[in-house]
Amino acid sequence: MEVSKVYQANAESLFDFLKESFKNDYERNTNKLLKSGDLKPGLKFTKTFGAKNQNSVLVEVEKMTFPSHYKIILKSSRGTNLIEYLIEPQTAGEIEVTYREEYLNTGVFTKMNNFLLAPLFRKKLEARMLAQLDQLIHYSNKERTDYVRENIS
Repeated sequence: MEVSKVYQANAESLFDFLKESFKNDYERNTNKLLKSGDLKPGLKFTKTFGAKNQNSVLVEVEKMTFPSHYKIILKSSRGTNLIEYLIEPQTAGEIEVTYREEYLNTGVFTKMNNFLLAPLFRKKLEARMLAQLDQLIHYSNKERTDYVRENIS
């Protein structure tokens, strides 16, 4: 599934925000510092989550092309999920952001279930993805504004 929207935002700031979020997850889950140059395709770590960290997912960088393409792979016992952001400059001060989620199911029953239920949940999934994208832009703009306020003012 894919959604796209044009925003008043900065491509570099958005991409930096995505990288910083990945870096924070990596450091929190591995207890290791991640150098900027190490954040490249092939980097993997296991992320734990849930009430008592009982769930885990393998996170791998698939593509990291500043400031236009960010793609990660999430692998768990439920299958593989691809998450991708494409950032394209539009007019001055505007960018178009495309957010993709793709589930690569391994089981026949999961594939059939998704095939039958996807049309029923399409609008709800689209709304969730757009809301998630709106929040991502909001926080990346806020980070940039806070940085300018703290360091330039």
